[in-house]
Amino acid sequence: MVEFMWAGHSKYEPDFSVLDTLMRGFTNAEMGNEALEILSRMREVGLRPSSSAVCVLVKLLLRIGDYCSVWKLFRDMVRKGPRPSNYTFSMLILGFCRKGFVRIGESLLHVMRKFHCEPDVFAYNIVIRASCARGQTAKALEWMCLMSASGCKPSLVTFNTVVDALCKEGNVVEARRVFDGLCDCGLYPNTIIYNTMMNGYVKARDIRQANLLFEEMRSKGIVPDGITFNILLSGHYKMKSAINAFMEMGQNGLKPDIVTFNTLFGGYCKAFDTVSADQIVNKMYASGWNPDITTYNISLHGFCSIGQINHAVKMLDELVWAGFVPNTVTYNTLLNGALGDRRHRALILTAKLLKMAFFPNVVTINLLMSHFCKKGMPERALIWGRNLSEISFDFDEITYKILAQAYRHIGKNVDVRRETSNQSVFLESLMYITYVYFLQNKSFKEETRNPLMLIESSCEGSC
Repeated sequence: MVEFMWAGHSKYEPDFSVLDTLMRGFTNAEMGNEALEILSRMREVGLRPSSSAVCVLVKLLLRIGDYCSVWKLFRDMVRKGPRPSNYTFSMLILGFCRKGFVRIGESLLHVMRKFHCEPDVFAYNIVIRASCARGQTAKALEWMCLMSASGCKPSLVTFNTVVDALCKEGNVVEARRVFDGLCDCGLYPNTIIYNTMMNGYVKARDIRQANLLFEEMRSKGIVPDGITFNILLSGHYKMKSAINAFMEMGQNGLKPDIVTFNTLFGGYCKAFDTVSADQIVNKMYASGWNPDITTYNISLHGFCSIGQINHAVKMLDELVWAGFVPNTVTYNTLLNGALGDRRHRALILTAKLLKMAFFPNVVTINLLMSHFCKKGMPERALIWGRNLSEISFDFDEITYKILAQAYRHIGKNVDVRRETSNQSVFLESLMYITYVYFLQNKSFKEETRNPLMLIESSCEGSC
């Protein structure tokens, strides 16, 4: 087919149209090599592909990781056309940032002007979001300042991205400063950014500020949505206040969703009010909602917190039978329950978790190391912390607090009763399994940490 269409391409007006369509077809079918072959033939006879077709091909090459071809394609666009546009650069920046190569995305943004393209709000938002996703909010704020200084006005998306990242870091003071800066840029806050700021206050356990923001929102005529009330529900630590918010939600004509019901269900479970918890589940069914994995995780946490490991094991079987895939919250909740159990049931539960291909994360590490401290083995927590540090494992704030606690216990010679040797071996075994998992994934992580080297190596011998 390719040879047939190539032989007759000169009959078409313009003569590149059929080949351009063919190249686009190969690209849409994710046949990158075939699309590149058509493009190469077009270049050989002096034909220039359409900008849209080249952009679609670049998207595919970025997705499959063929960075050498991406750069060759970009060089050809510069030398032979079609010239890169703002859309081309935004697509390249987004593609590299999604792959974790944020430095390359930032470099592309810096060089846009050399190719007569002025960075726009879309390009800036991509690198700002990428910085926030990597926990680099200071850099995101720098980009925001650079954006404004260059004459590009930040959008509501820009502000919401930065406010959300700051709130997740727990820096609600700085988040509020950025939030209040909306008006200075001539922007009017909407429901989404109010929800983001309120959620930040709720996570910081400052329900008073969240309520004040809610009242401010309504005084400005900004209509709250279901997410607004779900945030407020999760922030009310007294169930009476939560129910009042739930009732107000209905008065505003908003229907509760699964998040609403899970929030109330979780609140009653924490209060050990099983009767009200069951009533909420019944209301959930009556409203047309079925339990999701979060509902099951809440139930599992409830059983584990009161030491009913048998019920937790049955609940695990039930959720799998219902077609749900356990997530990291499920596994870590059950693992915490198993570590706190003094009987053989912990071994049964742990065996089930391992059989289900449990994927540990930093929460798992924190659970295990905190149990080392609780069981009178702070030195083991420090040893494993050192081992994980040597393989460049990313600790979070809680990990560092646990390690600091372990140092204090050793320094003060805290007399904590040690567990039996069998229980110590059990904990050591779990820690070793977790360590091996992260060790096996180390090589991939190291590759993605140096994107420039990765691209250079991919181009050797073929560029």
